[in-house]
Amino acid sequence: MTSGAVVALVLAVGLALQSVLCSVGAVLLHRYVTARTAEHVALDRADLVLAIAFPLVAALVLVYQPRNRVGWLLLTTALTGPYLLATQYAALALLPGAQGISGAQGLPAQEAATWFATWGYVPYLVLWGLVPVLFPDGRLPSRRWRAPVIATAAAIGCHLIARMFCPTQLDVSSLLRNPYGLESATGLRYVTMITSLAVIFGGGLLGLLAVVTRLRRSTGVERARLQWLVLGVACLVGATLLGALPHGPDGQATGMDVGMVLLVAAIGVGAVRHRLFDIGTALSRMLVYGLLTAFLLLAYAATVAGAGALVPGRRIAYGVLAVAALVAAAARDQLQRLVDRLLFGAARDPYAVLAVLRGRLDLATGPVDALSQLTDGVREALKVPYVAVEGSDDRLPTIESGTSVGWLERLPVPARTGRGRAGTLLVGRRHPADQFTETERAMLDDIARRAGDLLDAASTQHDLRRSRERLVTAREEERRRLRRDLHDGVGPQLAAMAMQLDVISSGLAERDDPAAERAALVRDRLRGTVREIRHIVEDLRPPALDEGGLAVALTQAVAPFAPVVTLDAPADLAALILPAATEVAAYRIVAEAATNAVRHSGCERCVVRVRAEPPWLLVEVRDDGGGLAADAVPGIGLRSIRERASEVGGRLEVLDARSARPTGGTEPGGTEPGGTGRGGIERGGIERGAIARGGIGAGSGTVVRARLPLREGGPA
Repeated sequence: MTSGAVVALVLAVGLALQSVLCSVGAVLLHRYVTARTAEHVALDRADLVLAIAFPLVAALVLVYQPRNRVGWLLLTTALTGPYLLATQYAALALLPGAQGISGAQGLPAQEAATWFATWGYVPYLVLWGLVPVLFPDGRLPSRRWRAPVIATAAAIGCHLIARMFCPTQLDVSSLLRNPYGLESATGLRYVTMITSLAVIFGGGLLGLLAVVTRLRRSTGVERARLQWLVLGVACLVGATLLGALPHGPDGQATGMDVGMVLLVAAIGVGAVRHRLFDIGTALSRMLVYGLLTAFLLLAYAATVAGAGALVPGRRIAYGVLAVAALVAAAARDQLQRLVDRLLFGAARDPYAVLAVLRGRLDLATGPVDALSQLTDGVREALKVPYVAVEGSDDRLPTIESGTSVGWLERLPVPARTGRGRAGTLLVGRRHPADQFTETERAMLDDIARRAGDLLDAASTQHDLRRSRERLVTAREEERRRLRRDLHDGVGPQLAAMAMQLDVISSGLAERDDPAAERAALVRDRLRGTVREIRHIVEDLRPPALDEGGLAVALTQAVAPFAPVVTLDAPADLAALILPAATEVAAYRIVAEAATNAVRHSGCERCVVRVRAEPPWLLVEVRDDGGGLAADAVPGIGLRSIRERASEVGGRLEVLDARSARPTGGTEPGGTEPGGTGRGGIERGGIERGAIARGGIGAGSGTVVRARLPLREGGPA
């Protein structure tokens, strides 16, 4: 531990102890003053709790977590002890024989103590306005909360400054006034009132929203800490109400004192020892029965105040109370589910979890994407930090959601056939001491069975995709062989035969032989056959690919669009020995993308870049045009090049040229930009419908980028 940390800890402990000692001094001085004067001198027990319990808990938090901002904010309550001592010291002016109520000529520093007693209660506002929104780790839920928190802190500062110079009475006694109050600045009274209301209501609402937001998003340790805070607030409200029922204001004050002790204890346990007890079930039941009790009390009070005043006797009040009790009993289950969902997520309701997962899986476009949706849905529904599915097939990737933790629950994922395991379902526990209930385990077993079906489907899809890639490769290789054979063998032979028939037909015609006409007819038909074979040869593969290779073919493809379209290819591109399917796909993609850029984007410049990045051949067409419209839909050409990239095992993206963000997703079965998954199946490869989802702004340009395999079968 550094010397600075040691000094901070000594300071925290010292301030807490001085607050306790000052509180003891305030109690003794209060007894001394009240025994010698008939004037009312106030000393609130809630203030004593704030001055004793809160600083001690703050010091405890800082001992365990010196950098926790919540601990330092709680430590501001150490100012309450000196504040209470100052109020009682100022009250000495009320004793008989003292030299004036507002004067301080009788005792040393009594005027300063009176001034401090005017504004020393400010830790109440800090505790109310700032601690809930920063609990439990001292950080805001998000950056959007920064402005309202700064506004709350500014309101507290304005209240403090206004109170210092406000011409007002002291809380300890109405006979004591602020010695430094500016009598002409009466507007400061409104400032103190407005800022205090803003902090109490605005800051309180802000803290409530922050806690609810954290509860909905949090998992594991953070959720346990927040549950302790909710428990403390529930104890404070419950103790105050219970104290007020039988004994009125005095009982309410006692209940509030007890509630504040429970609140600060819950805050301390939540910040330091949140794993000490499992409070989930107790907190849930307490909130449910507390809300039902409050409903019955409000119903009874409203009935007595309304109908009871119109109808003699209170029988109608009892009747309405009975009806309210029946309504509360009927609503108990629904209220319990609502509270459980707020505190624990959907983990307590298996049917709700399965409904959420079913909705997610209905949107999936394939087994791999369905596994991704499954892991995300389980993590969000159960409020756990991490969920993953590992396949036994090495070709399948590990599908993960959340951040991995050291305490994992491993569940076997059965295969669809019922024999063996398809993989493993990994679920991170909320914290090390947390164990899943029997209901949760049964639900996870059902989820594991669904994951097994998806893993088997993903393996089958992988086999089908590889089979298709092999078929496409074999088809293109066979086309290349057929073209070579037709172009170099059958075609020239038929052309030679046609020439021979031409010579024979000419000789027969010179002798006026009747066979000359038939020979000419056969010659013409043979020439037509040669032309048809040439058309077939050209349709099998682009002729330029076989005549000069990919580099020459691409040069010829972009030549009609010069000088707008230029080709940027390395000199060694011609030396690359590529699969026939890859050559054809690269040629078709460049031709279609360049045509679209020139005809539809209004670009002034378009660059085609081709380079080898093993295991891929990277083909990129980048223009500086207007890009795709926000409401654009895929055309035949774009769908065609996506299919060409997909069927050879490649990937194709449509990007915004400025931000390089995908605007149209990836090809079916592909990945996000640059993703390569484990063993050839990648997560997230889906066709996302509208190409320009997210929109490309005017003048931003478009990038069509394809990754095609450099060898047969694609990357391993």
